[in-house]
Amino acid sequence: MLKITAIGNLTNDVELKMNETTGKPYAILRIASDRRYKDKAGNHLTDFISIKVRGPLAERCAEFAWKGCKLAAFGDFETITFENEPERQPGFLIKANDVEFLSPRKAEDAAQAVDAETVCEDAA
Repeated sequence: MLKITAIGNLTNDVELKMNETTGKPYAILRIASDRRYKDKAGNHLTDFISIKVRGPLAERCAEFAWKGCKLAAFGDFETITFENEPERQPGFLIKANDVEFLSPRKAEDAAQAVDAETVCEDAA
């Protein structure tokens, strides 16, 4: 059993899509993660990692994640082959079964959450 954890910054806003066969939501997240060391020329090296999320997890990511936010994804590898380009090397993505948001909420989201909590407390 192979499990992987990847931590990085989201390279774009989450685009929620629907699986044509099942009708369930999914999204492909792409994160950038800097390596701890530099190359011989002194340049930072960055890896870009694709993460597939499905169902309620995809919906949660679309709601709470934004370009530039830091997140951690936990899951398994999925190998990707390119049938249209047989000379291209196979790649991989992470099939995430959990995503943790590591950046603080955006200021407007936090304000809305406080307002919602206040409304709930007033109703009680």
